[in-house]
Amino acid sequence: MDLIKEINEKYMALESEIDQKLEKVQAEELKLERENEKLAKISIHPPPPKVLSYEEALLRNTNTLKSLELAKARLRSRITYSPVEKLLQQALENYRKELESLQATNEEANEAEEEQNLYELVMQNVFEASGKGSGKKQTSQSVDN
Repeated sequence: MDLIKEINEKYMALESEIDQKLEKVQAEELKLERENEKLAKISIHPPPPKVLSYEEALLRNTNTLKSLELAKARLRSRITYSPVEKLLQQALENYRKELESLQATNEEANEAEEEQNLYELVMQNVFEASGKGSGKKQTSQSVDN
């Protein structure tokens, strides 16, 4: 019996807690509805625009012109000097220098290789020519023996 009573009390406490939360939510909904009604009334009848005096309008326009001039000057200074642009130019120059140096070393290597190939070809022709001449001598010597 005590067990059932404890369970009953536990669920009654939870139920009352949920009821309190539900009441809070309903109160918030009512508050929100009232605010929406107020906003609807305001949007139907917007307040008349504020009429500025001559001095106030002059001050506002002067401040607007100053801020526009500052923005224009900032943009102008950013256009004339851009660190990103300078970095890109340096990278491009470095790339061109590296490419030129690679091409120069490739040309030098190709020239050296061509000279070596030409030297080997000449030496091969010399050996072949000397081999043919020595071959004739050897055949004539073998005939004599």
